[in-house]
Amino acid sequence: MKTLATANLLFVFAVCIGLAQDPMPIAEVKKLDFGTTISKVAGRVTASDQFRNIAFIQDETAGIVIFNSAFIQAVEVGDSVVIEDATLIEFGQTTGAPGTGYTELAGTGLRFTVVPVEREEPRARTTTIPLIGESTEGSLVRLRRVKFQESGAFQGEVTYYINDSFGNEMPVRLYGSTEIAINALEIPKDEVDLIGCVSQFRGAYQILPRFASDIGLSVEEDTVSRSRTLDITTWNLEWYGSTDTTQGPRDKQRQRRSIRQVMDSTRADVYALQEVLTQEALDALSDSLQGSYANLFASAVPSTQKMAYIYNTETITPITNGLAVNGGSQAWAGGRYPFRLTFDATIDGITRRMVIFNIHGKATGDTTAQEDYQRRKADAETFHQYLADFYSDTTAFVIGDYNDVLTKSVVDSTLPSPYKIFLDDVARWWSPTLPLEERGLKSYVGFSGQFLDHVLATNDAAPFHHRTYLESPQAYLSSYSSTVSDHLPVTSRYFASPVTNVHEGASAPTALVRLAPNPMIDHGMAEITVPDGGHVQVALITPMGQALELVNEVVPAQIRVVQLPVQDLASGRYTLRVMIDRAITTLPVMITR
Repeated sequence: MKTLATANLLFVFAVCIGLAQDPMPIAEVKKLDFGTTISKVAGRVTASDQFRNIAFIQDETAGIVIFNSAFIQAVEVGDSVVIEDATLIEFGQTTGAPGTGYTELAGTGLRFTVVPVEREEPRARTTTIPLIGESTEGSLVRLRRVKFQESGAFQGEVTYYINDSFGNEMPVRLYGSTEIAINALEIPKDEVDLIGCVSQFRGAYQILPRFASDIGLSVEEDTVSRSRTLDITTWNLEWYGSTDTTQGPRDKQRQRRSIRQVMDSTRADVYALQEVLTQEALDALSDSLQGSYANLFASAVPSTQKMAYIYNTETITPITNGLAVNGGSQAWAGGRYPFRLTFDATIDGITRRMVIFNIHGKATGDTTAQEDYQRRKADAETFHQYLADFYSDTTAFVIGDYNDVLTKSVVDSTLPSPYKIFLDDVARWWSPTLPLEERGLKSYVGFSGQFLDHVLATNDAAPFHHRTYLESPQAYLSSYSSTVSDHLPVTSRYFASPVTNVHEGASAPTALVRLAPNPMIDHGMAEITVPDGGHVQVALITPMGQALELVNEVVPAQIRVVQLPVQDLASGRYTLRVMIDRAITTLPVMITR
């Protein structure tokens, strides 16, 4: 036994010694001409798959980018690696200006070995913004006490800016594949110590943060299985089914493959789709998905771009479908009426009937902006009355590409949203996507960047709401906006019934919550029993999805009485959310006047 252990130890030692022979320092490598074959370098991995298609390593002298898909998939941050027979190249440089991009090791001959030694957390080198340059490119650095210029939430494939206390500025590029972007984490309001890899693009140096902890944040994992929720996704597929390369992405096969990849990843119960051109293209997509999916196509829409549904036959049973015809001859872009789907959803053993209206609002033209706004406004107002007349007692969702925002209008920031009539009707409607827009996120990732893809829901859906978010296909698809769609998918998740603990397997104690009175007219309170103490967070969720924070503190075991700000609130259906550590209790609150 000792002989075998000794032999293994000697083998590992021999491998390490052999691999470590004569590696060239990375700082020396970066002085060589592009196109040079590098026989051997060694270093520690500072970024593996966080940036989708590039990784970073560094040694004691410098850092460098590695462009090799096998390497990215095989290594972890902290691994000690040896790279051999790589080609030194430059990427992202300005045409005719070498040295304005970042230096990387790539090439078909590149070979690598993960040295069998203990993984270690790579050390970030503390520096300052003025010292970021060629000597730090490729390295993991730390910038102390910097502040972001922007506010709201982070989104992938966006460049943000930081300043130090002296006013120096530095771009921070956020990859869509980072956990920061995937979870749309809040941009810090205060000074932070920022960690990231230094890159360069067309002569501008930039910092690439890898993890939430690189900017002083943390991620709370959503542990709720998709089998426990009804997942509804809206997605504009940008001319899907067109054979004209001037309409939407040029590579149509790549577009279809990418859409399928996203759907196989998200696995929603219902996809409400816009800009689908043909039944044939829709069939090709739904038939290619993993699982059991079927589709419905709004063939009666007179325009080329039509709406469609793809749904999971194991959870969704269509009852009826058709166009919700309302308004005059010019309504809904001349006949692109909301596409209704009435269905039974069976989730977690419970079946409920509800209806979705898939809309594609009138687009805004360069010379007809005011007219288009008025037409969208008239459509929304007529449709709101239509729903009040025929679906007042139905759980309903209005979901799709609104071609406008909810906080104002894309035509003129001084104009109210054309969908304001829904937002004003707090006794009936709320929007789970409005908070995403208010946080600065964008579902339309084309030239102007706006949050155009929204969800409106009747208030009776609010107590069942789990979460609503932008999907993050940029995490695994490069050049998304030019090869897949100029809109991101937006998903809204709902439980089959109100639940007390949304974290599966969580050991945190749940709260006993009592409301009095309910309904509330001019006052109200919540009595919260905290059995074992913990971090208590209490919020009142408005009909429009806004969270009004009431309590956020660590407390011992106690019975806590929280006064609700009823006198300051409009009539409507609210949700009280009580969180103790990782356990959540929700209760409906009705306020009447």
